[in-house]
Order: sequence, then structure tokens, then C-alpha cells
Amino acid sequence: MFSNRKLLITIAYGAALLVLGVAVAVTRSDARRLRNEIAELKRAVQGINRTLLSQEKPVAVSPLLLDYRLDVPGRGEVFPAMFTSAVPEYWPVAVLRITNSAKSPSAQVISAEIPGWSRVTKESVVVRPLEARQVRIQANLLPRAYLNNEIQRATLEIRATGLDGTALYAESHPVLIHGGSEIYWGRQFSNAQMAARWVTPHDSSVLELVSRARSYMPRGRMAGYDRAAKGDAAIARHVRAQAEAIYRTLQRSGISYVSGLFVMGEFVDQAQRIRLPRDVLSLRNANCMDISVTFASAIESLDMQSVLVIVPGHAFTGVRLAPDSEDILYLDLTVLPKGSFDSAITRARQWLRKTPPDQTLVVDVSAARALGIYPLAPIE
Repeated sequence: MFSNRKLLITIAYGAALLVLGVAVAVTRSDARRLRNEIAELKRAVQGINRTLLSQEKPVAVSPLLLDYRLDVPGRGEVFPAMFTSAVPEYWPVAVLRITNSAKSPSAQVISAEIPGWSRVTKESVVVRPLEARQVRIQANLLPRAYLNNEIQRATLEIRATGLDGTALYAESHPVLIHGGSEIYWGRQFSNAQMAARWVTPHDSSVLELVSRARSYMPRGRMAGYDRAAKGDAAIARHVRAQAEAIYRTLQRSGISYVSGLFVMGEFVDQAQRIRLPRDVLSLRNANCMDISVTFASAIESLDMQSVLVIVPGHAFTGVRLAPDSEDILYLDLTVLPKGSFDSAITRARQWLRKTPPDQTLVVDVSAARALGIYPLAPIE
């Protein structure tokens, strides 16, 4: 009975994750509901697992009756920025398959570490008699991994021990640690919403950008979605004025276009390096995605809803003209430094007109937050 319930709940949980994987432009309320339902399913599965384990008493099993097979998906490549539970298409660092040929359950502790790059993680598992079980290995990365600039060679170390400390298994496998600012887009950009991690509204450089933008506003007032404004039209005018103030501040800083997409490794066609806003504002150069996340960061810091738009070979940004509004002011900031604010609007509209809807991905940053996709911290 319990195994059937476990199977049904696991299937439901997998279906929920599939829905999560395609939720690129869902509303915030939909995202919260999905997240709550998935959390409930997880708790149900965990409860059933605890019940199953309580029905059997693990004993020491001879290592000769245990078989281990280590698989390292993703060709052993680790993208630190993708280490979040909300990623639709990504792989664990490793998958360990344990087969117990004995007639008694085997209790084990599986430990994993990438020396110098992660903390040791430990997971207690019970492999039932004549059962084959898969254990997904994830790394608890150190801040160094997120600060890493270039792909680095490292070693994954996996060990299994019995409850009495008996060594049952040990294996090492080479891995590659990608730069902390590299995104794995996935097939057909299935991980597009992960770009919201590069939108960092609380970074000090973003706050300074917003502070300087005040000089372009009447009385220096930047009130986000101004609750004191009378009517939607007045709110929209204030949002547009704030967007233009941020644009003019970026223009005054002299930011210009510089390509910076290249990554190393085996996923060069499905990965990209994105500069964080602090690097864009410090170096004063950016590609289309870099400048889009920088602008979106300033918008979100004002408690307004930003979007990122990804089309084949390009990206631009936008801001909703009212909370949860379908009216969005789109901007292509690659016209910087010489292009006007109006030309940024015109360029974005041109992209929308010439790009088929099925090739246009809209990342709603506020919806991504509701799904648990949070900003990359300076030192995670």
C-alpha cells in the first residue's frame, strides 16, 4: 500500500516540477501556488519514506553484497549559479546507484565533497533487501565557487560507510567548475527564468545608480509605483519618467556595447557568461544581456516589476507600467551610449514586431522571485 502511494505522489511531484520548468512568464500568484503545492508533495513523500524505513531494521551487510555505480551527468561540469532548487533543466553533480543483494536492509552514510570548492555533504540512506537505489549527489559550494572567473579542474570525492564506520565504497571523479557568472540556458532556453538571478536590486552599485538617477527627476522623487498618483495614467507617467532617469544615468556613465558571451567547456552553445550589474557599472561596458539585467536591477530596487526579453541572438528589458499590468514599457539599451531614450523604445518595438511569438521568451522577474529564483549574492 505504501509503495503505491509513494509512486502516485512521486508522479504528481514530477508533474508539478514539469509545470515549474515551463513557467517562464507566469504570474506571481500562480508561482506562489505552484511552489506551495510542490512543498506539500515533498512533505508527503518524506513522510511515507520515514514510515517505510521504520518498518525494517537495517543490519550490517557485507560489502561483497553491495554494488556501487557512479554516474556524473552533465559531463562533469558544474555551473555554480544553477545551484538552486528552481532550475527546470539541470543535473546533480553525480548519481550513485547502490544495489543491495543481501536479504537484509543496509544502512549507509553517503558523503560527497569537491575539495577546495565545497563543504562535505552527508546523507543517510537505507537500501532495502534486493533493491537498487539511486542517490542524487549535490554539492554545498563554498563562496570561492561563486567568485570563480574561469573554468577550473577539480575532483569529486564520494564515500559510503556503514553505521559502524566501516568503509563500503570510495571513488573520485574529475569535474569542471564553471565561472560563477555563467548561466546554462538548457535546451531551447528552458532555463531562461534563471536569468533573474543576475538581477541584483540590493547591490550597492545598483543603489548608487538609482541615487544618481534622482537628479533627473522633479524634486528628486522616485516613488516606484506611486501610490499617491491619481489614476493609472499618472502612475504610468511616473514609471516612464523613472525609467528615463535610469536610462539617462547609464548614458551619462558612458556605458558602451562589448560582446562577452564566450564560455569554455562542452556546453558552449547552451551557456553564456553574464556580467553582474556591479561589473557592468564598474567597467562601463556590456552586451545586451548584461545591460538588461543592470536596468532591471535598478527597476526592481524601486519595487517595480521588470522583465527580461530573450529573442534569437538578442535580449532587451522592460518595466510594467503598473503592478501586474499587461502594459509594459520595453527598452533596448544597446543603443547606448549615443542613442536617445525614445530610440531605445523604438528599437525594442522593432524586435518585438519582427520576432515570432514562439521565439520570444519573457522572464518576469517578480514571478521568478515567487518561484524561489533569488539574486546571486556577492559572496554566496
